[in-house]
Amino acid sequence: MKIAIAGSTGFIGKQLVRYLKHNGHEVFAISRRDFEGSDNQLSKLINSAEVIINLAGSSVLCRWTKSNKEEIYSSRIFTTRKIVSALQQCETGKQPKLLVNASAVGIYDTVQIHDESSGAFDSSFLTSVCEAWEQVTQQLDHSKFRVCTIRIGIVLGTTGGTLKKLLPIFRLGLGGKIGSGNQPFPFIHVDDFCRGIDHLIFNQASSGVYNFVAPSLIPNKEFTKVLASGLNRPSFCTVPTFMLQLLYGEASRIITAGQRVTPSRLLAESFEFKFGDIETAIADLIR
Repeated sequence: MKIAIAGSTGFIGKQLVRYLKHNGHEVFAISRRDFEGSDNQLSKLINSAEVIINLAGSSVLCRWTKSNKEEIYSSRIFTTRKIVSALQQCETGKQPKLLVNASAVGIYDTVQIHDESSGAFDSSFLTSVCEAWEQVTQQLDHSKFRVCTIRIGIVLGTTGGTLKKLLPIFRLGLGGKIGSGNQPFPFIHVDDFCRGIDHLIFNQASSGVYNFVAPSLIPNKEFTKVLASGLNRPSFCTVPTFMLQLLYGEASRIITAGQRVTPSRLLAESFEFKFGDIETAIADLIR
């Protein structure tokens, strides 16, 4: 199957490209330069693909200055609008049949337990970005295009993301919980992420919103305890909340708060997680 990916150079994108190619798919990237051209040019590029996967977006873990907020917003909304417009211009009958578009579990509030039917959204900047992001794909005619919106949790892998940043600290025995450690930690092993995408591609009945998180609901302190134990290191240290607030300002909430999220729709479609609990995920990643 021919698959086009926007955001293929990021941590998750690179892993997904490797996985899809290994499984026999033909994969090509939609680059930043492609987004700088006209919608018609982008349409000609993606018209040959059967599936479009959009993971594009700048990092949200930075101080949310006015310019950074604009970049976080535009890097997601602009690219998605371009893709949607290009899809609408594709030749009828030959256009891609599936758009998998990223979002984040940060859309949900930090109080309730959320499956995909939950409408209990937060009031944060990140929530407003996710809502706007998801609304763009509603412009597509869903009788012509299958659309899957994936609300992604914390993707765990050793080549990037949260775990890569934490491993050196924990190996020195300096790791530990963040704040109280009671905040939820909605994670997914990068292999399960890739397998989940593969599931959406081949399951023709799949459409709508999917939570891309493991089924295990754990707090931050359990994650840090399991990680330290797997490395045979202590985890006595605590990162005070006020230090993160000084470092990241408003964005520190991404780390000090969290969402309790379940992947109800993937489970209902009989998707089987290889790494459904944190012990199995960490054991695989640090072996």
